[in-house]
Amino acid sequence: MNMDPDIFREALAEFEGAVGPAHVKWRPEELAPLAKATIPQPRRPGAVVYPGDSQEVEAVVRIARHFGIPLWPCSKGRNWGYGSATPVEEGTVVLHLERLNRILEVNDELAYAVIEPGVTYRQLREHLDRHHPDLWCDCTDGTPHGSVLGNALDRGLGTTHYADHFGTLCGLEVILPSGETLRTGGGVENCHTWHTHKWGVGPYIEGLFSQSNFGVVVKAGVWLMPRPGSFVSFTFDLARADDLPQLVDTIRRLSLEGVISSAVHLINDVVTLSVLAQYSPEQLQRYSRLPPEELARMRQEYGVSDWSFGGGIQGRPSMVRAARRELRRALSPLGRLMFVDDRLIGVVRVLLGWRKRPWLRGFIDGAVRVVTGKSPAMLEAAPEIHGVLKGIPSDYFVRHAYFKSPLPKPVESHPDRDDCGITWLAPIVPMTGEHVSRVVSLCKDYFDRYEFDFYVALLIQNPRSMIVLTAIFFRKDDAEQCKAAESLYQELSSAIAASGYQAYRVGTPGMRALAGKNPQFHAFLKSLKNAADPGNLLAPGKYGL
Repeated sequence: MNMDPDIFREALAEFEGAVGPAHVKWRPEELAPLAKATIPQPRRPGAVVYPGDSQEVEAVVRIARHFGIPLWPCSKGRNWGYGSATPVEEGTVVLHLERLNRILEVNDELAYAVIEPGVTYRQLREHLDRHHPDLWCDCTDGTPHGSVLGNALDRGLGTTHYADHFGTLCGLEVILPSGETLRTGGGVENCHTWHTHKWGVGPYIEGLFSQSNFGVVVKAGVWLMPRPGSFVSFTFDLARADDLPQLVDTIRRLSLEGVISSAVHLINDVVTLSVLAQYSPEQLQRYSRLPPEELARMRQEYGVSDWSFGGGIQGRPSMVRAARRELRRALSPLGRLMFVDDRLIGVVRVLLGWRKRPWLRGFIDGAVRVVTGKSPAMLEAAPEIHGVLKGIPSDYFVRHAYFKSPLPKPVESHPDRDDCGITWLAPIVPMTGEHVSRVVSLCKDYFDRYEFDFYVALLIQNPRSMIVLTAIFFRKDDAEQCKAAESLYQELSSAIAASGYQAYRVGTPGMRALAGKNPQFHAFLKSLKNAADPGNLLAPGKYGL
């Protein structure tokens, strides 16, 4: 951003007047930690402004409009792997909404909440457990400190049958680039269906505020789920890697039939190992990626399959029993299926407590391997897996970001703070074994070419589409790896588009290229953008706009 320094200082003074001097960061030493991200080349913001309520958001937007200063809204800045809080354009002022963190309403009868963008998954779940125990929320397998609304507006995916996070939003309050406030759908005064009827009357416009830069969402309704009468989680290990296409087709059929209703994360060995283990200091020095023989040794050590997945079954006890029978019938011929309930997790917790006693550790570890075929590390993971499939957020899975870090996996992860290198690249494909195998093979070829570990998780977006979520792990302190990670990202993105597939979600490194991939679509959006934001001041460059 090129701006007269005197005008920028005047604008900063106006921002400080609107939100308070303590809530405007602009000095280099203040911006340095805020400019960090796990992607190779994060952009540095010009300043960061933290409004405390929607009126202050309006004031900041009006000030920015008056001075011609671009703003980059973010909710919590924990969008790790996609760009965190860093903007597309260097010098953009980040509009950080973490102080808007109120849970405004929970409706027990209709099962929804009304929240602000600073509300986190952990905050919402703890509030429900304390005050509304008959309601559950969904979460991601990412940080518990992530924004519920931020993830939903970027069309993130969760873990339960409410995994389509944007699909569970209903009724938005938005600050437009003009500084005016808009309520979507039925959000007129005293409308009783604002948070229960998504479509309102007339054109549906909530999608304009998802993966876009048409406004700043400061409030939204989010649908919740009733606590089920029965819940069981399950895990599955594929016996033969060559059967992956058949497994994908089986999962599709089970999803279309409603047997599988929760989100499914079908993960390869590198995904599992990145959570359970990490590169040793020797491996960090020797390898840009683990060689096949080293990967095979680690699979054996940790009892990890080439492919595995988990999910949840909830409902009345009779419904859960029926779903279990169908899963056994469909999946048992392909590998090992295991069901887990709260009682078994209670036993696991007892065993984990006993395992802390040195004289019992060896006996328990041996018994775990014999009974389950898995390592003791998987025993520790079991309560976290079971919990997150019930919508209970956990920091445990964020440990994957430290797979290639010289730092030990922390108790509470913060990959930006700890200079972890990770970039997500996520094409979405029709959920058939043929399409999924084709894109997995395409991605693996590029990862091998650039000598990076091939991390891939196959996520059900809906019963007809599957996300091929890949992660590029690299050393932030290694200039060659940073450059290679950037090149891999750009080349593989182009190859995926050329093969007829689109991205499910895009981080800041890939946003500029979107405008050229569908010219008619972006020309229409540009006309809307010019009308709503003629100065192009709100999140310039976001999703190619």
